[in-house]
Amino acid sequence: MSSDVVIRVEGLGKRYVASHRTEGSGLRTRFAAHLKEYLPMLRQREEDYFWALRDVSFEVKRGEILGILGSNGSGKSTLLKILSGITPPTEGRAWLRGRIGSLLEVGTGFHPEMTGRENIFFAGAMLGLSQREVRAKFDEIVDFSGIEEFIDMPVKRYSSGMYVRLAYSVASMLRSDILILDEVMAVGDSAFREKSQKNIAKAARDGRTILFVSHNIPAVKQICETGFILRRGKISYRGDAAGATATYLREIQQISDFAEPQGPDRDLSKAPRFDRTDRVILRRISMFDRNGRPSNEFTSGDRLTIKIELDNHDVQEPYFTIFFISETGERAMTLYSTHQHYKAPRGSTIVECAIERANLVAGTYRLIVDFGSFSMGQFQSMDCVADAITVTITSPVDWGPPRFVANQGYILQPATWTTRQILAMENN
Repeated sequence: MSSDVVIRVEGLGKRYVASHRTEGSGLRTRFAAHLKEYLPMLRQREEDYFWALRDVSFEVKRGEILGILGSNGSGKSTLLKILSGITPPTEGRAWLRGRIGSLLEVGTGFHPEMTGRENIFFAGAMLGLSQREVRAKFDEIVDFSGIEEFIDMPVKRYSSGMYVRLAYSVASMLRSDILILDEVMAVGDSAFREKSQKNIAKAARDGRTILFVSHNIPAVKQICETGFILRRGKISYRGDAAGATATYLREIQQISDFAEPQGPDRDLSKAPRFDRTDRVILRRISMFDRNGRPSNEFTSGDRLTIKIELDNHDVQEPYFTIFFISETGERAMTLYSTHQHYKAPRGSTIVECAIERANLVAGTYRLIVDFGSFSMGQFQSMDCVADAITVTITSPVDWGPPRFVANQGYILQPATWTTRQILAMENN
Protein backbone atom coordinates (compact mmCIF):
# COMPACT_ATOMS: atom_id res chain seq x y z
CA MET A 1 0.00 0.00 0.00
CA SER A 2 1.33 3.43 -1.01
CA SER A 3 2.52 5.65 1.83
CA ASP A 4 -0.14 8.23 0.83
CA VAL A 5 -2.98 5.70 1.01
CA VAL A 6 -4.34 5.22 4.54
CA ILE A 7 -7.52 3.30 3.68
CA ARG A 8 -7.74 0.55 1.10
CA VAL A 9 -10.90 -1.51 0.63
CA GLU A 10 -10.94 -4.47 -1.76
CA GLY A 11 -13.98 -6.55 -2.66
CA LEU A 12 -15.71 -5.81 0.63
CA GLY A 13 -19.02 -7.58 1.24
CA LYS A 14 -21.33 -8.12 4.21
CA ARG A 15 -24.13 -10.66 4.27
CA TYR A 16 -26.87 -10.93 6.88
CA VAL A 17 -29.49 -13.57 7.54
CA ALA A 18 -32.91 -12.36 6.41
CA SER A 19 -34.76 -13.76 9.40
CA HIS A 20 -38.13 -12.62 8.04
CA ARG A 21 -37.60 -14.98 5.10
CA THR A 22 -37.09 -18.04 7.31
CA GLU A 23 -39.94 -20.14 8.60
CA GLY A 24 -41.24 -19.30 12.07
CA SER A 25 -40.46 -16.47 14.46
CA GLY A 26 -39.70 -18.20 17.75
CA LEU A 27 -36.51 -18.42 19.79
CA ARG A 28 -35.36 -21.55 17.95
CA THR A 29 -35.72 -19.81 14.55
CA ARG A 30 -33.82 -16.73 15.71
CA PHE A 31 -31.04 -18.89 17.19
CA ALA A 32 -30.75 -20.86 13.94
CA ALA A 33 -30.57 -17.61 11.96
CA HIS A 34 -27.77 -16.40 14.23
CA LEU A 35 -25.81 -19.62 13.66
CA LYS A 36 -26.29 -19.38 9.90
CA GLU A 37 -24.82 -15.91 9.84
CA TYR A 38 -21.56 -16.91 11.53
CA LEU A 39 -21.31 -20.59 10.50
CA PRO A 40 -21.46 -20.72 6.69
CA MET A 41 -21.48 -24.51 6.65
CA LEU A 42 -25.06 -24.37 7.98
CA ARG A 43 -26.28 -22.35 4.99
CA GLN A 44 -29.23 -23.98 3.26
CA ARG A 45 -30.81 -21.45 0.88
CA GLU A 46 -29.29 -18.33 -0.67
CA GLU A 47 -32.65 -16.59 -0.38
CA ASP A 48 -32.31 -16.78 3.42
CA TYR A 49 -29.67 -14.03 3.17
CA PHE A 50 -29.33 -10.53 1.86
CA TRP A 51 -26.17 -8.59 1.03
CA ALA A 52 -25.88 -5.21 2.73
CA LEU A 53 -22.57 -4.65 0.88
CA ARG A 54 -21.18 -6.39 -2.18
CA ASP A 55 -17.89 -5.96 -4.02
CA VAL A 56 -17.03 -2.51 -2.62
CA SER A 57 -13.50 -1.29 -3.42
CA PHE A 58 -11.90 2.14 -2.98
CA GLU A 59 -8.84 3.98 -1.64
CA VAL A 60 -8.52 7.10 0.50
CA LYS A 61 -5.33 9.15 0.74
CA ARG A 62 -3.89 10.88 3.77
CA GLY A 63 -5.62 14.23 4.41
CA GLU A 64 -8.50 13.45 2.04
CA ILE A 65 -12.12 14.17 2.99
CA LEU A 66 -14.32 11.53 1.35
CA GLY A 67 -18.09 12.00 1.24
CA ILE A 68 -20.28 8.90 1.20
CA LEU A 69 -23.84 9.32 -0.09
CA GLY A 70 -26.76 6.96 -0.40
CA SER A 71 -30.37 6.50 0.59
CA ASN A 72 -31.43 4.70 3.75
CA GLY A 73 -30.58 1.00 3.46
CA SER A 74 -27.88 1.53 0.83
CA GLY A 75 -25.14 0.07 3.08
CA LYS A 76 -23.47 3.23 4.41
CA SER A 77 -23.71 2.34 8.10
CA THR A 78 -22.62 -1.25 7.45
CA LEU A 79 -19.53 0.00 5.62
CA LEU A 80 -18.59 2.36 8.45
CA LYS A 81 -19.09 -0.35 11.08
CA ILE A 82 -16.72 -2.65 9.19
CA LEU A 83 -14.10 0.11 8.84
CA SER A 84 -14.48 0.95 12.55
CA GLY A 85 -13.94 -2.70 13.52
CA ILE A 86 -17.41 -3.08 15.01
CA THR A 87 -18.50 -5.86 12.67
CA PRO A 88 -16.43 -8.21 10.44
CA PRO A 89 -16.94 -8.44 6.68
CA THR A 90 -18.29 -11.58 5.05
CA GLU A 91 -15.85 -11.23 2.19
CA GLY A 92 -13.08 -8.91 1.06
CA ARG A 93 -10.62 -6.94 3.17
CA ALA A 94 -10.11 -3.42 4.49
CA TRP A 95 -6.71 -1.97 5.49
CA LEU A 96 -6.59 1.15 7.66
CA ARG A 97 -3.33 2.78 8.71
CA GLY A 98 -3.37 4.74 11.98
CA ARG A 99 -5.68 5.41 14.90
CA ILE A 100 -9.40 5.47 14.12
CA GLY A 101 -11.89 7.84 15.73
CA SER A 102 -15.53 7.03 14.98
CA LEU A 103 -18.83 8.78 15.52
CA LEU A 104 -21.34 6.41 13.96
CA GLU A 105 -24.39 7.47 15.94
CA VAL A 106 -25.27 9.67 18.86
CA GLY A 107 -23.10 8.73 21.82
CA THR A 108 -21.17 5.93 20.16
CA GLY A 109 -18.83 4.41 22.75
CA PHE A 110 -20.26 6.34 25.69
CA HIS A 111 -21.27 4.56 28.88
CA PRO A 112 -24.64 6.01 29.95
CA GLU A 113 -23.93 5.73 33.69
CA MET A 114 -20.61 7.57 33.45
CA THR A 115 -20.29 11.34 33.45
CA GLY A 116 -19.17 13.36 30.46
CA ARG A 117 -15.76 13.82 32.11
CA GLU A 118 -15.35 10.08 32.70
CA ASN A 119 -16.42 9.27 29.15
CA ILE A 120 -13.80 11.60 27.71
CA PHE A 121 -11.04 9.69 29.51
CA PHE A 122 -12.71 6.37 28.64
CA ALA A 123 -12.76 7.29 24.94
CA GLY A 124 -9.11 8.31 25.14
CA ALA A 125 -8.18 4.96 26.65
CA MET A 126 -10.03 3.19 23.82
CA LEU A 127 -7.82 5.10 21.37
CA GLY A 128 -4.72 3.99 23.25
CA LEU A 129 -3.98 7.42 24.75
CA SER A 130 -2.62 7.92 28.24
CA GLN A 131 -4.51 9.96 30.85
CA ARG A 132 -1.81 12.61 30.53
CA GLU A 133 -2.47 12.95 26.79
CA VAL A 134 -6.23 13.16 27.32
CA ARG A 135 -5.80 15.69 30.13
CA ALA A 136 -3.82 17.92 27.79
CA LYS A 137 -6.82 18.01 25.42
CA PHE A 138 -9.57 17.97 28.05
CA ASP A 139 -10.24 21.72 28.28
CA GLU A 140 -10.27 22.07 24.50
CA ILE A 141 -12.80 19.22 24.17
CA VAL A 142 -15.14 20.67 26.79
CA ASP A 143 -14.87 24.18 25.38
CA PHE A 144 -15.65 22.98 21.85
CA SER A 145 -18.66 20.96 23.01
CA GLY A 146 -20.13 23.92 24.89
CA ILE A 147 -21.52 21.78 27.74
CA GLU A 148 -19.08 22.71 30.51
CA GLU A 149 -21.80 23.06 33.17
CA PHE A 150 -23.01 19.51 32.48
CA ILE A 151 -19.63 17.77 32.18
CA ASP A 152 -19.98 16.02 35.56
CA MET A 153 -23.52 14.80 34.88
CA PRO A 154 -24.17 11.20 33.71
CA VAL A 155 -24.50 11.26 29.95
CA LYS A 156 -27.76 9.28 30.11
CA ARG A 157 -29.35 12.56 31.18
CA TYR A 158 -27.99 14.49 28.18
CA SER A 159 -30.24 15.63 25.37
CA SER A 160 -29.47 14.24 21.92
CA GLY A 161 -27.85 17.56 21.00
CA MET A 162 -25.59 17.54 24.07
CA TYR A 163 -24.73 13.91 23.42
CA VAL A 164 -23.57 14.44 19.85
CA ARG A 165 -21.73 17.67 20.66
CA LEU A 166 -19.62 15.94 23.27
CA ALA A 167 -19.22 12.78 21.16
CA TYR A 168 -18.06 14.78 18.15
CA SER A 169 -15.71 16.89 20.28
CA VAL A 170 -14.12 13.76 21.73
CA ALA A 171 -13.81 12.03 18.36
CA SER A 172 -12.34 15.06 16.60
CA MET A 173 -10.11 16.52 19.32
CA LEU A 174 -8.45 13.33 20.54
CA ARG A 175 -5.67 12.52 18.15
CA SER A 176 -6.91 10.01 15.61
CA ASP A 177 -5.41 9.65 12.14
CA ILE A 178 -8.70 8.58 10.55
CA LEU A 179 -11.99 10.20 11.55
CA ILE A 180 -15.25 8.43 10.60
CA LEU A 181 -18.36 10.62 10.92
CA ASP A 182 -21.93 9.46 10.32
CA GLU A 183 -24.62 12.18 10.26
CA VAL A 184 -22.73 14.40 12.70
CA MET A 185 -24.50 17.41 11.12
CA ALA A 186 -27.96 15.98 11.75
CA VAL A 187 -28.04 16.87 15.47
CA GLY A 188 -27.11 20.11 17.16
CA ASP A 189 -27.87 23.75 16.50
CA SER A 190 -26.72 25.68 13.42
CA ALA A 191 -23.85 27.36 15.29
CA PHE A 192 -22.41 23.99 16.34
CA ARG A 193 -22.81 22.57 12.82
CA GLU A 194 -20.95 25.53 11.35
CA LYS A 195 -18.20 25.18 13.94
CA SER A 196 -17.97 21.45 13.19
CA GLN A 197 -17.60 22.06 9.45
CA LYS A 198 -14.69 24.43 10.07
CA ASN A 199 -13.12 21.92 12.44
CA ILE A 200 -13.39 19.14 9.85
CA ALA A 201 -11.62 21.29 7.25
CA LYS A 202 -8.88 22.11 9.76
CA ALA A 203 -8.44 18.43 10.64
CA ALA A 204 -7.89 17.60 6.97
CA ARG A 205 -5.33 20.39 6.62
CA ASP A 206 -3.50 18.84 9.58
CA GLY A 207 -3.19 15.60 7.60
CA ARG A 208 -6.09 13.64 9.09
CA THR A 209 -8.24 11.51 6.81
CA ILE A 210 -12.02 11.88 7.13
CA LEU A 211 -14.93 9.74 5.95
CA PHE A 212 -18.03 11.90 6.05
CA VAL A 213 -21.55 10.45 5.71
CA SER A 214 -24.46 12.87 5.66
CA HIS A 215 -27.80 13.60 4.01
CA ASN A 216 -26.86 17.27 4.24
CA ILE A 217 -25.95 17.70 0.57
CA PRO A 218 -24.60 21.28 0.84
CA ALA A 219 -22.33 20.17 3.71
CA VAL A 220 -20.94 17.25 1.68
CA LYS A 221 -20.39 19.51 -1.32
CA GLN A 222 -18.70 22.18 0.78
CA ILE A 223 -16.57 19.98 3.06
CA CYS A 224 -15.54 17.02 0.91
CA GLU A 225 -13.08 16.77 -1.96
CA THR A 226 -14.16 13.41 -3.37
CA GLY A 227 -17.20 11.20 -2.94
CA PHE A 228 -19.06 8.11 -3.98
CA ILE A 229 -22.67 6.92 -3.95
CA LEU A 230 -23.80 3.60 -2.52
CA ARG A 231 -26.86 2.01 -4.03
CA ARG A 232 -28.10 -1.34 -2.76
CA GLY A 233 -24.71 -2.13 -1.29
CA LYS A 234 -22.63 -1.28 -4.36
CA ILE A 235 -20.79 1.83 -5.49
CA SER A 236 -22.84 3.35 -8.31
CA TYR A 237 -20.83 6.56 -8.78
CA ARG A 238 -17.35 7.78 -7.86
CA GLY A 239 -15.74 11.17 -8.53
CA ASP A 240 -15.27 14.61 -7.07
CA ALA A 241 -17.69 15.87 -4.39
CA ALA A 242 -19.53 18.22 -6.76
CA GLY A 243 -20.18 15.42 -9.23
CA ALA A 244 -21.23 12.98 -6.51
CA THR A 245 -23.72 15.38 -4.91
CA ALA A 246 -25.17 16.42 -8.28
CA THR A 247 -25.60 12.78 -9.35
CA TYR A 248 -27.15 11.84 -6.01
CA LEU A 249 -29.66 14.72 -6.11
CA ARG A 250 -30.67 13.81 -9.65
CA GLU A 251 -31.09 10.17 -8.59
CA ILE A 252 -33.37 10.91 -5.63
CA GLN A 253 -35.38 13.38 -7.73
CA GLN A 254 -35.48 10.93 -10.65
CA ILE A 255 -34.03 13.44 -13.11
CA SER A 256 -32.24 12.17 -16.20
CA ASP A 257 -28.88 13.21 -17.62
CA PHE A 258 -28.73 16.81 -18.82
CA ALA A 259 -27.15 15.70 -22.10
CA GLU A 260 -30.60 14.92 -23.58
CA PRO A 261 -31.84 17.96 -25.57
CA GLN A 262 -35.47 19.08 -25.24
CA GLY A 263 -37.57 21.60 -27.15
CA PRO A 264 -40.17 24.10 -25.83
CA ASP A 265 -43.03 21.59 -26.08
CA ARG A 266 -43.23 18.09 -24.67
CA ASP A 267 -45.84 15.35 -24.48
CA LEU A 268 -46.08 14.21 -20.84
CA SER A 269 -48.61 11.42 -21.32
CA LYS A 270 -45.86 8.79 -21.60
CA ALA A 271 -43.16 10.51 -19.53
CA PRO A 272 -41.83 8.60 -16.49
CA ARG A 273 -43.72 9.45 -13.32
CA PHE A 274 -42.13 10.26 -9.98
CA ASP A 275 -42.14 7.10 -7.81
CA ARG A 276 -43.34 5.28 -10.94
CA THR A 277 -47.06 5.99 -10.40
CA ASP A 278 -49.36 4.84 -13.20
CA ARG A 279 -51.88 7.66 -12.94
CA VAL A 280 -51.67 10.18 -15.82
CA ILE A 281 -53.26 13.60 -15.30
CA LEU A 282 -50.55 15.86 -16.74
CA ARG A 283 -50.67 15.58 -20.56
CA ARG A 284 -48.42 18.24 -22.09
CA ILE A 285 -46.12 21.10 -21.13
CA SER A 286 -44.93 24.00 -23.27
CA MET A 287 -43.04 27.27 -22.76
CA PHE A 288 -43.42 30.68 -24.40
CA ASP A 289 -41.51 33.98 -24.43
CA ARG A 290 -42.89 37.48 -23.81
CA ASN A 291 -44.19 37.64 -27.42
CA GLY A 292 -46.09 34.36 -27.12
CA ARG A 293 -43.65 32.42 -29.27
CA PRO A 294 -42.67 28.86 -28.27
CA SER A 295 -39.24 28.93 -26.65
CA ASN A 296 -37.26 27.36 -23.83
CA GLU A 297 -34.28 29.73 -24.11
CA PHE A 298 -34.45 32.98 -22.14
CA THR A 299 -32.29 35.79 -20.81
CA SER A 300 -32.32 36.33 -17.06
CA GLY A 301 -35.11 38.80 -16.29
CA ASP A 302 -37.27 37.79 -19.27
CA ARG A 303 -40.97 37.05 -19.06
CA LEU A 304 -41.60 33.30 -19.19
CA THR A 305 -44.91 31.48 -19.54
CA ILE A 306 -45.48 27.79 -18.80
CA LYS A 307 -48.61 26.10 -20.16
CA ILE A 308 -49.71 22.73 -18.80
CA GLU A 309 -52.43 20.60 -20.36
CA LEU A 310 -54.18 18.22 -17.97
CA ASP A 311 -57.20 15.98 -17.45
CA ASN A 312 -58.54 16.61 -13.95
CA HIS A 313 -61.89 14.93 -13.47
CA ASP A 314 -61.92 13.98 -9.79
CA VAL A 315 -59.18 15.78 -7.81
CA GLN A 316 -60.65 18.02 -5.13
CA GLU A 317 -58.85 21.20 -3.97
CA PRO A 318 -56.21 20.90 -6.72
CA TYR A 319 -52.74 22.49 -6.59
CA PHE A 320 -49.70 22.86 -8.86
CA THR A 321 -46.04 22.98 -7.85
CA ILE A 322 -43.22 23.64 -10.32
CA PHE A 323 -39.61 23.12 -9.25
CA PHE A 324 -36.68 24.54 -11.22
CA ILE A 325 -33.79 22.10 -10.72
CA SER A 326 -30.23 23.24 -11.38
CA GLU A 327 -27.54 21.27 -13.19
CA THR A 328 -26.19 20.19 -9.80
CA GLY A 329 -29.60 18.80 -8.79
CA GLU A 330 -30.51 21.56 -6.33
CA ARG A 331 -33.89 23.32 -6.24
CA ALA A 332 -33.16 26.81 -7.54
CA MET A 333 -36.76 28.10 -7.57
CA THR A 334 -40.20 26.82 -6.57
CA LEU A 335 -43.62 28.01 -7.74
CA TYR A 336 -46.74 27.11 -5.73
CA SER A 337 -50.23 27.76 -7.12
CA THR A 338 -51.48 27.84 -3.53
CA HIS A 339 -49.51 31.06 -2.90
CA GLN A 340 -51.92 32.86 -5.25
CA HIS A 341 -54.94 30.82 -4.04
CA TYR A 342 -55.31 29.46 -7.57
CA LYS A 343 -57.37 26.29 -8.07
CA ALA A 344 -57.29 24.48 -11.40
CA PRO A 345 -60.79 23.75 -12.72
CA ARG A 346 -61.94 20.20 -13.28
CA GLY A 347 -62.06 18.66 -16.73
CA SER A 348 -59.65 18.82 -19.68
CA THR A 349 -57.97 22.21 -19.38
CA ILE A 350 -54.81 24.21 -20.13
CA VAL A 351 -53.32 26.05 -17.15
CA GLU A 352 -50.93 28.96 -17.61
CA CYS A 353 -48.24 30.03 -15.15
CA ALA A 354 -46.59 33.34 -16.05
CA ILE A 355 -43.34 34.61 -14.51
CA GLU A 356 -42.96 38.31 -15.20
CA ARG A 357 -39.21 38.34 -14.48
CA ALA A 358 -37.38 35.02 -14.39
CA ASN A 359 -34.29 36.26 -12.54
CA LEU A 360 -32.45 32.95 -12.53
CA VAL A 361 -28.71 32.93 -13.13
CA ALA A 362 -27.32 31.54 -16.35
CA GLY A 363 -27.59 27.78 -16.65
CA THR A 364 -29.77 24.87 -17.67
CA TYR A 365 -32.69 23.90 -15.47
CA ARG A 366 -35.05 20.94 -15.42
CA LEU A 367 -38.65 21.37 -14.32
CA ILE A 368 -40.43 19.02 -11.93
CA VAL A 369 -44.21 19.44 -12.28
CA ASP A 370 -46.38 18.17 -9.45
CA PHE A 371 -50.20 18.12 -9.38
CA GLY A 372 -52.41 16.97 -6.55
CA SER A 373 -54.87 17.86 -3.82
CA PHE A 374 -54.30 20.43 -1.07
CA SER A 375 -56.79 19.87 1.74
CA MET A 376 -56.69 20.61 5.48
CA GLY A 377 -53.17 21.99 5.11
CA GLN A 378 -51.83 18.75 3.57
CA PHE A 379 -50.40 18.16 0.08
CA GLN A 380 -51.27 14.85 -1.57
CA SER A 381 -49.55 14.33 -4.92
CA MET A 382 -51.68 12.73 -7.62
CA ASP A 383 -49.36 13.00 -10.63
CA CYS A 384 -45.74 14.18 -10.73
CA VAL A 385 -43.36 14.29 -13.70
CA ALA A 386 -39.83 14.61 -12.34
CA ASP A 387 -38.20 15.51 -15.66
CA ALA A 388 -40.86 17.49 -17.50
CA ILE A 389 -38.93 19.98 -19.67
CA THR A 390 -35.65 21.88 -19.95
CA VAL A 391 -35.16 25.66 -19.84
CA THR A 392 -31.91 27.49 -20.63
CA ILE A 393 -31.15 30.88 -19.07
CA THR A 394 -28.40 33.22 -20.31
CA SER A 395 -26.96 36.32 -18.62
CA PRO A 396 -27.95 39.79 -19.86
CA VAL A 397 -25.29 41.13 -22.25
CA ASP A 398 -25.32 44.61 -20.67
CA TRP A 399 -24.44 43.43 -17.17
CA GLY A 400 -20.95 44.29 -15.96
CA PRO A 401 -18.32 41.98 -14.48
CA PRO A 402 -18.20 39.45 -12.96
CA ARG A 403 -21.56 38.57 -14.62
CA PHE A 404 -22.01 35.53 -12.37
CA VAL A 405 -19.74 33.64 -10.00
CA ALA A 406 -20.43 29.91 -9.58
CA ASN A 407 -21.85 28.66 -6.27
CA GLN A 408 -23.05 32.14 -5.28
CA GLY A 409 -26.78 31.44 -5.52
CA TYR A 410 -29.41 31.08 -8.25
CA ILE A 411 -31.14 34.47 -8.37
CA LEU A 412 -29.72 37.28 -10.51
CA GLN A 413 -31.45 40.19 -8.82
CA PRO A 414 -31.18 43.71 -10.28
CA ALA A 415 -30.59 46.45 -7.73
CA THR A 416 -30.14 50.23 -7.72
CA TRP A 417 -26.87 51.59 -6.32
CA THR A 418 -26.64 55.25 -5.35
CA THR A 419 -24.13 57.50 -3.57
CA ARG A 420 -24.80 60.30 -1.09
CA GLN A 421 -22.05 62.60 0.08
CA ILE A 422 -21.65 63.00 3.85
CA LEU A 423 -21.86 66.70 4.75
CA ALA A 424 -19.51 68.14 7.32
CA MET A 425 -22.39 69.05 9.62
CA GLU A 426 -23.53 65.40 9.76
CA ASN A 427 -20.21 64.46 11.37
CA ASN A 428 -20.76 66.85 14.31
